[in-house]
Amino acid sequence: MGSLKKITNRLYSEWKSSFNHNVEQIERAQKENKTSHKATNKRIDNLVLNSGGDSPNEVTDARTDASGTIHETLKARIDAGENLTTEEIKDLNETLTNQREEISQLNGVIQDLYGGDGSNVDLYVHAGRGNDTTADGTEEKPFKTIQAAVDGIPFLASSRFYIHVAPDVYLEDVHVRDNNITAIEIVATNNEVTNAKEGDTGVFVRSIFFENCQAYCRIRGVTLTDAQNGPGFFTRFDRCSYGAVDNCRAAINTKNLDTNNFRWSDFRCYNLESTMGNIYGTLARNQDFAISSMFASSLRVSNSVSGSRNNVVYSANGAIIFATGADLTGETKIISTYGGQVFGQ
Repeated sequence: MGSLKKITNRLYSEWKSSFNHNVEQIERAQKENKTSHKATNKRIDNLVLNSGGDSPNEVTDARTDASGTIHETLKARIDAGENLTTEEIKDLNETLTNQREEISQLNGVIQDLYGGDGSNVDLYVHAGRGNDTTADGTEEKPFKTIQAAVDGIPFLASSRFYIHVAPDVYLEDVHVRDNNITAIEIVATNNEVTNAKEGDTGVFVRSIFFENCQAYCRIRGVTLTDAQNGPGFFTRFDRCSYGAVDNCRAAINTKNLDTNNFRWSDFRCYNLESTMGNIYGTLARNQDFAISSMFASSLRVSNSVSGSRNNVVYSANGAIIFATGADLTGETKIISTYGGQVFGQ
């Protein structure tokens, strides 16, 4: 009996071991089967049945997007694409809005620079009540200095700019430069009621210089002052489209001034360089050089110009002066250099 029991126990143990092993195999198979089913179901979720090609039904995996990113499911990929598209559209709209604002600002700048419609623009200068900091150029809020008004003119414009200067003393060396506009005029507010050949105009300025201006440039109703502290000229036009001087007066003696700070070794009152121009209704008296045309300039001096006791009346330095009966006298009538010519005298 004892031996049977041992055998029974041994047989039981072997059966149990075998049984447990089989159970473990079944459980493992079931687990693998479930995992496979899950993967298969997920895979099926990620498949698109597409007709075409050589087979009647062609299955295509659509989880991978254009950038190569693999999404968990097809829906995840589609959602990601839609969300990205929404963000891109939002960013694009913001960019377009910003561009519209920038274009609007640019149009405003161009409008300011180009001067708009070719109309006249009036800027006012008043030494007494003007203020260069708060001025807007109107009669109510004028500039204090001529130079500040000049600096308010754009470099590019289709308008004509008139700087109206109230009678006073302006110890300035006004410099207008590099403007490409229709016209710039510096004119005394009392110009219509003064005669520079008979007396001071009331607007006293040390010098006015137009340089490299593609514009019609004109000075009217101004009287020379403080010449000894100036640059060696009263009015000067250098490489401008056209320069004109009207109803201006130079009567203080410039023949014996200290020339150390002058542009040239002498004082040249009305001067043109590489510019076409005209001088009329103007006085030149006691000047070192009354009228000077230089470097291919072509200057017309009308018969309404007068003055006496000048050192040199006309100086043509490689340029031309047409003096049509002007009543100008001096110690030396004409100096011509570098092929310069003075006609009409």
